[in-house]
Amino acid sequence: MPGVTISTAVRSGPIGNTIRPSSQAFFCGLADRGPTDKAVLCGSLVDFESVFGQYQSYSYLHPTVETFFEEGGTQCWISRVAGPSATTGFVTLTDGSNDTVTFTANGPGAWSSGLAVTTAVGSVANSKTVTLTLSGVTVFVATDTTASDQIVSKFSSSTAASYYVTVTDEGGGLVDTYSNPQSLAAGDDDRSNITSAHYVTGLVNFNDAYGVGAVACPESEVQAVYQGLLDHANSHNRIAILHTAAAQTAAQAETLGTTIRTNESNTEHGALYWPWINVPTSLTGVTRKIPPDGYVAAARARAHNGKGSHQPGAGTISVARWVASLESEANSAVGNALDYDNVNALRVINGSIRVYGARSLSNDASNFRYITAQDTINGVVYEANKSLEELIFSVIDGRGNIFASVKARLIAILEPRRISGALYEAFDAVGKQIDLGYTVKCDKGLNPATQLADGLIKAKIGIRVSSVGDQINVDIVKSNLTTSVV
Repeated sequence: MPGVTISTAVRSGPIGNTIRPSSQAFFCGLADRGPTDKAVLCGSLVDFESVFGQYQSYSYLHPTVETFFEEGGTQCWISRVAGPSATTGFVTLTDGSNDTVTFTANGPGAWSSGLAVTTAVGSVANSKTVTLTLSGVTVFVATDTTASDQIVSKFSSSTAASYYVTVTDEGGGLVDTYSNPQSLAAGDDDRSNITSAHYVTGLVNFNDAYGVGAVACPESEVQAVYQGLLDHANSHNRIAILHTAAAQTAAQAETLGTTIRTNESNTEHGALYWPWINVPTSLTGVTRKIPPDGYVAAARARAHNGKGSHQPGAGTISVARWVASLESEANSAVGNALDYDNVNALRVINGSIRVYGARSLSNDASNFRYITAQDTINGVVYEANKSLEELIFSVIDGRGNIFASVKARLIAILEPRRISGALYEAFDAVGKQIDLGYTVKCDKGLNPATQLADGLIKAKIGIRVSSVGDQINVDIVKSNLTTSVV
């Protein structure tokens, strides 16, 4: 009928569209479905749900990813974890007597019982159309296949189909007609037997080729997982986002910060956040309590995409857009106490929720007081590796051309960081520049002929990373009516 129709929906995608390599996140956890042997890149919650399914009450991964995108994150890698005895459902179709093709679910879990395959006579002679459904909804159709290898080819070349199954050619003839849906067997994710070691193993899927970023495991807050995250971050030039347990007090968070700094290694790569957060659900007015990992990672992504890896994801740049409330609120005294023990508080400041700390867990305060110091170094390492890779197998001549090329590429990485303020330039008392905040050396002094004969070229970089202003002190002096204003 005539009139105006207006519909409403909840947005579930990234707010920004700028993606700097350092801004991405890596989340490891539990999901309804999806592969467990590789990481999957997601650019939205829709991408995540296409592979890993909807929210599950036993997992914090889905709402963490949702929060990441709703708070401004733009790209994340997902590694799904399953138990040691996890099984994957499958079904095999025949040509009437011989096995023809096997459909195997893309990942373990009971979800596979919702998958079903039907076949029907195709529109061309001696062909079959094969349909895959999930919970009765068609997800892919391979039309007019005349042999088992064609079924395999059509399914394997479809991105949509690969979310759900892999198909194996069993060598039979043309598949028989299956008008009744052939359901895949139910698998088992064996999540009741998952231990901290399985979460740490899940981090292996985050290949170093995927670049820098922040890694987190929203499912766990035990020491073994903390150390696994820190070790991974150290070996892959990333940052580890750690969270306290739910319902912990600020004092307990302080104790945890001290414990991590005392007992764990590679702490310059990690930052600890408190408290947990409450985020919206599909039910109006109902929130869900989750770890702060997704929000913190998104605030970091906003900062990196907006200004660079030297900008902490804290303060006004981190003002919450999606997070509804905090599990606990801290006043300035509590916030200062947390900061003293290297714990970053989420606080309500001027009426808005913000990340209100940029401390790392390092005991080396002179070099790694702030997590941005390691973040900046990580970015330099990543870009140097990427840029210098193009010079591998270059000829080493007697004129030093390779030295000049290496030096030029390294300067091209450092100079933009100097201009943006990531590197701290030195000036003398009269304002004359002493250095640029970095030095680059690649010459014959570092590369004697005996070393070059073995194909080894050495360069050396020195950088001074800028600090973070997280305190401003102002003295206010009151004067009476008969004295001057100082």
